[in-house]
Order: sequence, then C-alpha cells, then structure tokens
Amino acid sequence: MNSELLHKLIELIVDEVVRRVARLERQKQHPEQVLVLLTAPVAYPKELMKLLHSQFGAGYTLVSFPEKSEVEEDGLLFASQLGEPELLSRVTAAKTVILVGPRLELLDKIAHGEDGEFLSYLAVRSILWKKDVRLYLDFEPPQFRRNTFLEGVAASVETLRRMNVAVCPYYTGDAAEQIGMTLITEADVLAAADTKEKTIHARVGAIITPAARDALLTSGVAIAYEGETVCS
Repeated sequence: MNSELLHKLIELIVDEVVRRVARLERQKQHPEQVLVLLTAPVAYPKELMKLLHSQFGAGYTLVSFPEKSEVEEDGLLFASQLGEPELLSRVTAAKTVILVGPRLELLDKIAHGEDGEFLSYLAVRSILWKKDVRLYLDFEPPQFRRNTFLEGVAASVETLRRMNVAVCPYYTGDAAEQIGMTLITEADVLAAADTKEKTIHARVGAIITPAARDALLTSGVAIAYEGETVCS
C-alpha cells in the first residue's frame, strides 16, 4: 500500500471514530436543554427527524402546538396539555430553542419584536435572553423581491439572521450534512474549492486534518462554524 492510499485510509478511520464519538456525546445531552417547538403542521416530518437525530441524538424535547402532529416520536408533548406557565418554564431552562415551520405571519411578528401572541412571546424572549435560537424552515428563504409578498418574507428572515438566529431549510433531506461537519479532510477542502460558495460548514470543535489545513492556506476555502452561519 503506497503512502497516499494509507493516508486516505487513516483519514477514513479517523472520520468514523469522530462520527461515533460525536453521536455518543450528543446522546448525553439533557433533552430539556434543547426545546423543539413544532409551531404548525410539519410538512416534511422524516427530513426534520433526520436533522434532529443527526444534531442531538436523543437529546431534545419536542412540543407540538397543533393538537395533532405528523411527527411520530416517543415523548412528543403537546402545548395544550403543558399550559403556558409550564411552556415558559421550559423555554427559560433550555439552552437551544428551535422553531419549526412557523407561519409567515409569525415570522413577521418575531422579526418586529411583537410578543402579543404566546408563540412570538416565547421566540422574542429566547432571542433577548441570548439563547441559541434556530429557525427550521420548510421552504428556501426567498431572495429580495421588491413590492411583492416575498419582499416581506425575505426581510423577516434577514432581520432574524441579524439577531443571531440560525436559519436553515430542513426539507431537502440532506440538511444534516449542510449544518456542519465534524471532520474536515484534504478531500473536503479540494471539493469545496470547486464550488461557487468555497465554504465548508463545520460544527464547533470539528477536527481539521494537517493536510486539510495546508489545503486551506492555498485554496481560498473558508470554514463557517455552526452558530456563525448555519445553512445559507
């Protein structure tokens, strides 16, 4: 076996070890620290669950505001059963608050800091309390379209991003990969160099191999860590 093949084999082995360790670490998280709020009927339940499992293992709590949910998950809670005081208590205790598929009207209210509706109140408070707030959309955020309804949607999403809310479309099925890598190899850097974005999305604490570091110096590829930019 030549040195190049050996190098690739070692990177593959390290990759698998890191993935398994990361999965175990995510499963150790306390479910109450990651609160996932299903704010409306879930359009892509399988894709959503794939993303949540990839990010948090079993370390999250699901709360549905609709009385019925398309998500089939043990431990699913319903907002109507918990009541507003209990929901506020759970949001207060959580470190990460995820809003899934909110109505466009709700997006606008949150972006404008309107907290008259209980869901927008929870979201606005989470932002003010500087929690890790994430927005999982079942559509691709539109580009700016002047004098159309899409202009308002685009403006709301952009405002939330400026508030350090991570925005990610989850419906594609590969959102878990877009969220961030745990290991960056030379091959990853070279592949990213051939893309228009020239960016690798990585989780905080991701391992960068020595060969990858060398490639980063000459390829013009940037690393965006989760929390800085999560999906474009």
